[in-house]
Amino acid sequence: MSDVKVPRGARTTLSHVEGDLEVENGAIINSETDTLIVDGDIETDGDVTFSSSLRAGDLDGNEGDVEVHGDLTIGDVSISDGALVVSGSLVARDIDADKSLLVSKDVTAEDIDVGGKAEIHCNLRAKQVDIGGSLDVGETATLEEIDVGGTVRIGKKVTCHSIDVGGSVEIGGGRVSDKIEVGGSFESTGPLEFDTIDVGGSVRLRSESSGRRIDVGGAVHASGNLKFEEIDVGGTIEIDGDTEGDDVDVGGFFKVRGDLRLNGELSVGGKCRVDGVIHSDRIEIGGAIEASQILANLIEIGGALATEKGVKANSIVIGDRGRVKGPLVGDTLRIGERANVEELYGREITLEENSRARLVHAVNLRIESHCRIEGPVLYTGSIRAEDDVSFSVEPKKVESLPAAPL
Repeated sequence: MSDVKVPRGARTTLSHVEGDLEVENGAIINSETDTLIVDGDIETDGDVTFSSSLRAGDLDGNEGDVEVHGDLTIGDVSISDGALVVSGSLVARDIDADKSLLVSKDVTAEDIDVGGKAEIHCNLRAKQVDIGGSLDVGETATLEEIDVGGTVRIGKKVTCHSIDVGGSVEIGGGRVSDKIEVGGSFESTGPLEFDTIDVGGSVRLRSESSGRRIDVGGAVHASGNLKFEEIDVGGTIEIDGDTEGDDVDVGGFFKVRGDLRLNGELSVGGKCRVDGVIHSDRIEIGGAIEASQILANLIEIGGALATEKGVKANSIVIGDRGRVKGPLVGDTLRIGERANVEELYGREITLEENSRARLVHAVNLRIESHCRIEGPVLYTGSIRAEDDVSFSVEPKKVESLPAAPL
């Protein structure tokens, strides 16, 4: 076995090194063939350039950049206080670069650890990526774990187990089988399958996506249909298509430009607006809700409710000073103090003090003081009205009630 040493600043032509290769600062290594083959390992000191493709055992660079003008096929790579720059493709076992990794084509490796920036113009395939600064992949990325302190951009599909990023992430869709955890913002420009999205700032999904849980401190915007199990958002959610899941908990504003179908609970602290129909087991709204129609088991509204086709639920509670547009149809209806509603249809209906209604059809009806009923009141069971209730039309007991509108 014959080792080779290239001195500082030398320009040398080699084609095959049977042993190890040692290269000093400023040296340029040319090759008589397309690829320089080193049977042993390579050690560099300072900035070194290989003017062709390179194939070797391991590469150990010290205090400088290593450039390869072609493809690099290597075992382990360690660049201390420097960068690795490859103008072709890179195939390695482990890659460790203190400053940056710049590759013009594909990268295939087990583990990649870069202190600063990693920029890969084409495809990335690895087991684990740990980047202190930023990761930029021009095309697809297939790997198990992405751990980046700053930002991530992947131009096309991602297939991975988990993403953990301190700043922002932009990907072209794909599948993340476990958790996406981002401190700032997350955006997927293509369809995305995921388990959990946990983001401190904002989430934007630009195509139809599906997952198990979305937990976001700020805002969520989905441009297509969205399927999930749970959504918990501190600020706002806007979904531009049909929405299907189990539970939604929103602190601020929730908007759906389609139908909303939930197996569990819809809880909104502020305002909820759904262009289509809401199907949900339980609905609790602190502020206001608007929809074409609402079908639920239990519904409790703290502020205003407006529908085109009405609300149908087993239990409906309208809070004090609530405002309702559209008919309410249910088994049990309770209208809070000073609330203003239109049409009520139910088995047990209670209007609390100073509330107003336009029409009431009930089996059993209880009306507290200072209420005002502006239209017909029909009942089949009993009515209990305090003395100072105002009726525009005298209540009438009937054998059966007309069919409710829903």
